[in-house]
Amino acid sequence: MANAVPVVHKACAACQHQSRRCDANCELAKYFPAEKAEDFEDVYHLYGMQNTLKILKSVEEEERDKTIESLIMEAKMRLEYPVHGHFSAVRKLSIEIDKAEKELEFVRRQIQLFRGSDNRAGPSTHCDGQP
Repeated sequence: MANAVPVVHKACAACQHQSRRCDANCELAKYFPAEKAEDFEDVYHLYGMQNTLKILKSVEEEERDKTIESLIMEAKMRLEYPVHGHFSAVRKLSIEIDKAEKELEFVRRQIQLFRGSDNRAGPSTHCDGQP
């Protein structure tokens, strides 16, 4: 084992952003590997480094993955909807759901109307092959 090659550890997105060396103690390396630089930039732009770390430390260890996912999602929503963030998307989807429910109710009434008119038409004049 005299020819052991040292393992090169690629800096996480947070350390790359700060132009510092990423070590084993980096708290964000697990959540923002180098290939997630864009996600880190979005979160950093909205929350900053210190707030991101505070939020992460304020939750239990088993909830941190979901917390980071939430921070990333909120940051992306803020980019798309700068004024209201994800509430804009929720409102937009709520309006679409209301429209779809109204359309569904209209179609149900139409079906009921057509079924009712079939019953009022009297006996069927359709031949089943019998005289």
